[in-house]
Amino acid sequence: MEQVIEFLNQYSAYFLIGTMSVTFIMTIIAISALAKASKLKKRIDSFMKTTESGQNLEEMLAEYLDKVQWMSDQHDKIVNHISDINDRLGYCIQKVGIVRYNPFDEVGGDLCFAIALLDEKNNGAVLNSIYSREGCYTYCKPIEHGSCERYKLSAEEMESIDRAIEAKKKKKDKKE
Repeated sequence: MEQVIEFLNQYSAYFLIGTMSVTFIMTIIAISALAKASKLKKRIDSFMKTTESGQNLEEMLAEYLDKVQWMSDQHDKIVNHISDINDRLGYCIQKVGIVRYNPFDEVGGDLCFAIALLDEKNNGAVLNSIYSREGCYTYCKPIEHGSCERYKLSAEEMESIDRAIEAKKKKKDKKE
């Protein structure tokens, strides 16, 4: 232990100079870091300063993020609503076929008609209106998948169904 004390006494000036040098270097590094931090704080303060509207950038960003989230929620609702509408459109009348005809010789003009009203899957109804001297009669027959199982279809009714289906195909071909 005496040897350590003697060594420290002999070289104490060098230890003091070394310690002062390290302290001086650390002080310079600390001052440099404080200067950089001060510059950075000034830049952040000028960047975050209050605008004419009374908001600073942080408040503006928070408000913007709230708006973006709201818009995202609205977008999801709209997409779901459009999907629901598209599902419902399949059940709406999309295909119409009309045939006018004259079944009687004694009545002039094509006053009778058959009209097919079909949805996307060729389900719907065919209306047949027959005009004669004795009166006007209208019949409605249900159509499922382009045909009627319950009632016999007349040639005009079948033609109106075919026209409805073909008209939709022609429109689809024109788009492509």
